[in-house]
Amino acid sequence: MSRRRCICGRSSTLPLCDGAHTVEGWRCAMTHSVPYNTVFAGGPAYHTVVERLAHAKRGSALHHLKGRIAAESLTLITDGTDFDELRPALARVRAEATRILLIGADPALLGGALPGAAVVPIEDSDQPGVLWQYLTSALEQTAILVTGSARMFMSHATDDEPALQPAVEALRRLGVTVFSCGDSIPGGTRWWDEIIDSLHRCERFVLVLTPASRASTWCAFEAGAAVALQKPIQLVSLDGLPPPSFLAHLQMQNVPRLRMLHPWLDERDAVLEAFLAPLPKNRKHLPRV
Repeated sequence: MSRRRCICGRSSTLPLCDGAHTVEGWRCAMTHSVPYNTVFAGGPAYHTVVERLAHAKRGSALHHLKGRIAAESLTLITDGTDFDELRPALARVRAEATRILLIGADPALLGGALPGAAVVPIEDSDQPGVLWQYLTSALEQTAILVTGSARMFMSHATDDEPALQPAVEALRRLGVTVFSCGDSIPGGTRWWDEIIDSLHRCERFVLVLTPASRASTWCAFEAGAAVALQKPIQLVSLDGLPPPSFLAHLQMQNVPRLRMLHPWLDERDAVLEAFLAPLPKNRKHLPRV
């Protein structure tokens, strides 16, 4: 097995890929007639990333294509160490515009290897969901989030903490300050005071909707306090069912619907996407191709 990098987060050999991503339904051979619209390329370690981006953006993965290729755009995903082995494949592509998403490396490392290409540095991450957000954000030409851009109070049932923890960790990596009762209250402190203080200081209140949270008196209290404090309220439904009647006027992020519309997202990434969607993003301009 080639030493490919996992991007779905399902691999038992993280960060290496064990092929488990194929059950997610986003690994395709992408057969299109030439000229191609968008072609994605990368070394063997990034083939899983390339395939998933190609599926998500309705493009084509170069390692599935044969012969010479004409394309509107070429996007190369690399950490710079695999560039020499990519040269023969890249030589087959004639693209009107080229972009390099350079993961965790200094752009000087490329030394002008692809003249005229726009180089976008990407911060590396061992968490597949975070790396995926960095890559897709770069393709959308926005920086994802800046540190301190959002202070979030996450209201949820205790039973749902295991399902939410990967998203909480990813949000913090992306610069969001998340208050979650499970790990945000120091031992020995008065937990009630911590909750009230965090409700007053948060910039955004997020209610995670599940059967357990709908039955929780504390979640109802926290939501009522957020309404009284006139906090921006975000609803994230993990089961797709509607919110309580007193919040029914608010738009809801529906995780099952997100997965239906975006089949390349696994459960964890869909939850993270639901939290990120309404958050303020730093619209710093990235190179246009």
